[in-house]
Amino acid sequence: MRVVTLLSDFGSRDGYVAQMKGTILNLCPSALITDISHEVERHNIPMGSFVLETTAPYFPNGTIHVAIVDPGVGSPRKGIVVECERGIFVGPDNGLMARASEKLGLKSVYEIRERGFQRMPVSSTFHGRDVFAHVAGLIAFGRRPHESGPRVSKMEKLDLSRAKLSGNNLVCQVLHVDVFGNVITDVDENLVRDLPKGVGKTIEIKSGTRVLQAEYVGSYYEVDNGAMAVLLGSQGYLEIAVREGSARDKLNTKPLEKLELRF
Repeated sequence: MRVVTLLSDFGSRDGYVAQMKGTILNLCPSALITDISHEVERHNIPMGSFVLETTAPYFPNGTIHVAIVDPGVGSPRKGIVVECERGIFVGPDNGLMARASEKLGLKSVYEIRERGFQRMPVSSTFHGRDVFAHVAGLIAFGRRPHESGPRVSKMEKLDLSRAKLSGNNLVCQVLHVDVFGNVITDVDENLVRDLPKGVGKTIEIKSGTRVLQAEYVGSYYEVDNGAMAVLLGSQGYLEIAVREGSARDKLNTKPLEKLELRF
């Protein structure tokens, strides 16, 4: 039995997700299919990337992850299979799977070219079913990633610069805004250890033309309702939150935008 996960921006109203599952099960009836999320914002590749990279590591080694947030479907963008030490990713080469692949130990990337790895006829608008789900079903049944096509030297990545700490100033980017309005930055827990912080200390946050004050805390409850907090969140990144409110609304920010924090 092989575990296959699905992530997309398809939502649950239409039959698109079910068609992908049917495609996989027709090829590998024993596959165990589970949904990561189908509520990624439409065409929001950074959001899909974040959900994938923070969720895939919790699945068993060898899991096949099918990820589709694909505004370039039908364009020259490649479809790829990414073989990692702890799993396999299948989807479009648009940056969606790059960070998750690094988390799982990137080994090799293959372009999906072999006709046998595509469900015929291939719809020009639904590669999720006719290419990516089909590939996942074949691999779940025993085919190898390298059989899907030629090896490629690199994959597309998101346009992210590294968070930079200089003295008391931290320049970072927004990776994700979750359902609670928490703004999750690209400052990972390794860099958090180097921050000139202290629980209870005040931090100045600059977002565009807005400058706001927050308190560095260990948990949400340590600030009053409506107050802004900075803390290391459960996903392993520094995040900005408003207790029982929305940091996104206060900061007026979105994924890939820059923030400046002064400690």
